[in-house]
Amino acid sequence: TRMISKNKVAFTYGKVEIRAQLPAGVGTWPALWMLGSNIDVVNWPSCGEIDIMEQKGSELNKIYGTLHYPGHSGANGNGKTIMITNSTTSFHIYGLEWTPASIAISVDGTVYQTVTNSAGVPFNHDFFMILNVAMGGNFVGSIDPNFTSASMLVDYIRVYR
Repeated sequence: TRMISKNKVAFTYGKVEIRAQLPAGVGTWPALWMLGSNIDVVNWPSCGEIDIMEQKGSELNKIYGTLHYPGHSGANGNGKTIMITNSTTSFHIYGLEWTPASIAISVDGTVYQTVTNSAGVPFNHDFFMILNVAMGGNFVGSIDPNFTSASMLVDYIRVYR
């Protein structure tokens, strides 16, 4: 499933908190992320992408926070990871603090990825949000043949500007 705020809600800078419980299952790819609203004009990765949270179903509790932009797209994204506990059985708060000077990604208040923001990167214009659970793909690999179903539960999304 995919929820997207494109052409509905977009913003530049602020604090985002998403309280979520992630799905389990090899091949699941939950993500809480943002794309530049100008994607239809400049395409990806020139529009910029902010991955507040991604997890591979084969690596439960390993949380990825990554920025994608020219020179840092696909597997060459500007990212870091953090290990947490109980990502699939407890709710956690996945956060973003985005200013003209920096972009910081956190889990439960612990910042683990910080990138300098500047005029040289595409993170100074409106972005929209996407929440989805993809299945399979280059990032997560094959889906377990015994997989039947999984859910990502989202308690809330808060945006402070």
